[in-house]
Amino acid sequence: MSIATTARGWQASLILAFQRRAARTFLEHCAHQGPLQVQRPFYPEGDAVCHIALLHPPGGVVGGDELHIQAQLAPGA
Repeated sequence: MSIATTARGWQASLILAFQRRAARTFLEHCAHQGPLQVQRPFYPEGDAVCHIALLHPPGGVVGGDELHIQAQLAPGA
């Protein structure tokens, strides 16, 4: 696995797609590049609301880091 870094900082991207099936919202698709990841989805408010924790393992965001997040929500999600 290659981790992208430049003289300016870390570069990472994350693509997420959420879907609703019956009364539950779930993470249908997750793709990442570089040091930006998602932990397992969890549901502290019940099945209708899907929570995720975003992880940036290098220890935090600093000047020059570029973190791109794209999220797609299906109707009702």
